[in-house]
Amino acid sequence: MENGNIETSQKKKYLEPTLHFTRKRLLVGEGDTAEKIIISELVKKDQPLLSFPDFANYSEKGYEKSPLRSGRNTHFSEDENTLLADTIGYPRIDIMEPEEGEEPTLLVSLIPLVKVSVDQMEATLILHPPVPNGFSTQSAPLPELLQEAGILFGIDQSALNQAQEIIQTGYNDFIDLPIAHGKVPEPGVDAYLRFELEIGPIAGRILDDNSIDFRERRIMIGVHAGELLATKIPAVAGTPGINVRGQEIEPEGGKDIKVKVANDAAFSEETGEARATKDGILTVVKDSVIKVCSRQEIPGDVDYTTGHINSLNCVTIRGSVQPGFKVSTGGDLEIGKEVMSATISSEANVVIKGGITGKKTTIKAFGDVDINFIEQGTIDSGGIVVIRKQTYYSNVSAAGDIRCRPGTTIIGGRLVAGGQLTVANVGSENCEPALLAAGVDVERLGLQEELRQDIRQQQDEIIQWLQRYGGNTRSKKIRKMEAKVDETKMKLLKLNLIPGTGLYSRVGTPTETSATDGDDQEIEARTLSIDKIHIDVSGTIYAGTELRVGNRSLVLTNNVTNRRFKLNQNLKQIIAAPLKGKH
Repeated sequence: MENGNIETSQKKKYLEPTLHFTRKRLLVGEGDTAEKIIISELVKKDQPLLSFPDFANYSEKGYEKSPLRSGRNTHFSEDENTLLADTIGYPRIDIMEPEEGEEPTLLVSLIPLVKVSVDQMEATLILHPPVPNGFSTQSAPLPELLQEAGILFGIDQSALNQAQEIIQTGYNDFIDLPIAHGKVPEPGVDAYLRFELEIGPIAGRILDDNSIDFRERRIMIGVHAGELLATKIPAVAGTPGINVRGQEIEPEGGKDIKVKVANDAAFSEETGEARATKDGILTVVKDSVIKVCSRQEIPGDVDYTTGHINSLNCVTIRGSVQPGFKVSTGGDLEIGKEVMSATISSEANVVIKGGITGKKTTIKAFGDVDINFIEQGTIDSGGIVVIRKQTYYSNVSAAGDIRCRPGTTIIGGRLVAGGQLTVANVGSENCEPALLAAGVDVERLGLQEELRQDIRQQQDEIIQWLQRYGGNTRSKKIRKMEAKVDETKMKLLKLNLIPGTGLYSRVGTPTETSATDGDDQEIEARTLSIDKIHIDVSGTIYAGTELRVGNRSLVLTNNVTNRRFKLNQNLKQIIAAPLKGKH
């Protein structure tokens, strides 16, 4: 292959590609380890590597192009007659093993002169021995070559001097030399509300040692007119970083919050103070919404005696909610006993100390939901969900995190969190597998299933049409139906499940999608970094369980214990790591 040719098949006439760079077999290394290796000269970006000149004329004579594939850092021209370099680097030619009845195929790739890390914060200079009379790092000033490779920031001057000395004195080996480093951004501090009275722990809050606080949440806190409830602490801006490509990196943190008040609470933008305007009960929703309202108490069950409960205030139910009844509140809702085949909704937080049972049971809250156990029910939370004992074939979703107390068991069903997911034991030998998802928008997950159903239905319609009317599969009607299937498949392929990103992109980081002032969930979702999302399993998770982190999924083939599942560095695969620390 040193001449860039391959043998012509006896069955077909192949036009061999013309090679546009020099390759020679050189002695590399010293002493006993020295060996002759084929070395390619350095080529520049967009330089032709291989081509099929005048292919049109040869095609008329029955010739075909010799089998050729574009590898990493290469691409074909529009007419597909020329293979070009994507960047400055060293071409490499490999012969792919042919399958029976096929011809050998050339795979042409390019080793870049500068290897850049996935996060684009580190750059390494790759030096190959220079080919005599060929273009090399000795042919042009190294700073110019680095600039052509796209390295625009953070070049280490001492490393540059070392590299220039190596190039000038000559070398006959492969050398990797770190050459540039990006500037890491300095994080800022987000604005937050400092509460001036003891509101107790928010159930499920992650503590400084990475453990989770599972103490019961304190709700129904009485306040007086004029009392200072909270003070807004302004954000502290971070310092942007810059990668080796010269691109600015936005710092984490430093984001403002919009404080909202409702009912008998008021907020002053000038002083940053939130105060009660009347005596009442304090409700805090997702750390930035403050309500002060009245408290309504139901001493027993919600049943035919009370009827449905529809209140704009905080409600405490000492008993259970019986089948078929509805409870709706504007403030916090606390239920002391069971919820059975009932409908619960709250514009704030929900705490249920008994069990939740029944396929018709739905719990919906704008804020957090804290439960004991749920069987065959549905939970939809705009904040976080805390599970203390068990979920059994239930659908639990949260815009924020889902956090299960140690020892909790998940049997079947699905848990879908827009943020992190922390579980203990998942599955058993005989139950149906569960779905665990983190960094996933539950509505988009539903759209994914709808698109899959649409594809199945559209494909069935094609089959039914052919069975009913016969005809050619390439008829105009069938082509139109197949085009509709292809369009739906493309939507499914590009659908993005990550909160805050474009609906039909597959990018792993948030886009700058706009959000109105009233769309708190969208604003919060834009802060999500999918590379930091994980599923923590502190117990045993059984084979067959489906895991999803953002747009990537994995079905476990073996039982595993004490693992953290997250995306790998390039965000394309879910990997498992030992679970460390307290959970």
